[in-house]
Amino acid sequence: MLRLVLFLFLIAGVALAFASVMAALRAAAPNVPSTETSMPRPFRLIAFVLLFVLMTGLATGWLGAA
Repeated sequence: MLRLVLFLFLIAGVALAFASVMAALRAAAPNVPSTETSMPRPFRLIAFVLLFVLMTGLATGWLGAA
């Protein structure tokens, strides 16, 4: 059991180190304006409502392998 906990600490440390390196590289990179367009507001609203319904259905057991 102790080996498992130590292994999980090792994975967490590697993930933290990787995130730190990526943050440093991102801070050093020049700021380039984004060329992608944002999703239209009605589509965002519909997607948000559908996501909420899906999450509610999974949490209550209406959807999924219950």
